[in-house]
Amino acid sequence: MNISTILTFGAQAGGRSATRGSRADGGVCPTAGVLRLSIAACCLSALTACRSVNTASPPAESAPVRVQTLRIEPRTFASTVPVTGTLVSPTRVEVKAETIGRVVKVAKEEGDSVAAGEPIVWLDPVNYELAVAQANSAVKVAEAALAKAEVAERHAASELERARNLLRSGGITDKDLKSAQVAGQEGRAQVELAQAQLAQARVSAETARKHVRDTVIPAPVGGQVARRHVSVGSYVEAPTAVFTLVDNGRLELEALVPTSDLASIRARQSVTFTVNSYSGMRFRGSVIEVSPAVDAEARTAKVRIAVDASGGKLRAGLFAEGEILTGSAANAILVPIAAVYRDDRSSKQAYLFVVMQNKGEPAKAFRRAIRIGAEKDNLLQVLEGLQAGEVVVAEQSIEVADGVRIEVK
Repeated sequence: MNISTILTFGAQAGGRSATRGSRADGGVCPTAGVLRLSIAACCLSALTACRSVNTASPPAESAPVRVQTLRIEPRTFASTVPVTGTLVSPTRVEVKAETIGRVVKVAKEEGDSVAAGEPIVWLDPVNYELAVAQANSAVKVAEAALAKAEVAERHAASELERARNLLRSGGITDKDLKSAQVAGQEGRAQVELAQAQLAQARVSAETARKHVRDTVIPAPVGGQVARRHVSVGSYVEAPTAVFTLVDNGRLELEALVPTSDLASIRARQSVTFTVNSYSGMRFRGSVIEVSPAVDAEARTAKVRIAVDASGGKLRAGLFAEGEILTGSAANAILVPIAAVYRDDRSSKQAYLFVVMQNKGEPAKAFRRAIRIGAEKDNLLQVLEGLQAGEVVVAEQSIEVADGVRIEVK
């Protein structure tokens, strides 16, 4: 049905309505024309609606998602394990007094350097010097007693020999001989007693001299004074600590490393680190050992790192942050951390979106599972799932999904 047919039908219907609406005087009812126009308009609207239904187009596709992309190029990548910890000195010694006395001199202050064997504290030696003099006198008395006993022994030996000769000539009896023999034995016993007493006196004298030497307290190792515990006038006795020494020339970095990173750490691997005291300076070290035991609660293990402290700047107790160089790859596949979707930072399984485009078709994003390795400087190493030359979506977006059309920003 076309528009002219509908209008003709409307006119005829209107004519009939007008005939029925004629007045008795032969005129036409004023509403007849209006009625004809209304019927025609309704028919035209119906036709227009039919055409609209017949010519409706399918719904338009959604607009592509605008994203940033990155073409993968192989790069050299040094894999590292981050570490934090405290510098400690394996040589940390508490110097203690070995005798009783009053401090009369202190040679060092905190922070001073000391050499091994250098005297650092002196105690009052007067009482011990008197004891040495007394012990020396006792030694002389013992020496004199020994000399007297030796004279008596020689006399007893001479008398015994004389008694034997007289017995053969009949000048004495057996009883007299036995008396001479007993006197000889007693003489030898007195000599042995005197010798023991002399040895005892000499030990006592040496002990007294040692007490005198102990009034001068030396540094057992070289290093720096970490703490001074006494002052002049202090009274000390064994084993009172007088100084704490550390050797800042031999330092170690003790760091706790998560168990997830332990497999890649080996002895003699290189380490670089920084300390807050020297901002911008990097120091070096090497791994000594990884603890064979793991903290069951924290899931960490201690790593000991030997530190090159030859510059004299580092001190025991400083906090350090650094990284262990665990490997290097010449043609590594690297992607931004922002491009990777993963459940948590410890997971090695993740995914990202790869951009693919067939000829004559729009570019689309496709989800790709990957296995990741080390992380450094906001980059992740991809071990499996991605090749050089492929293009990836460089940042995460809630609008990007598998198969979605994309447009490069």
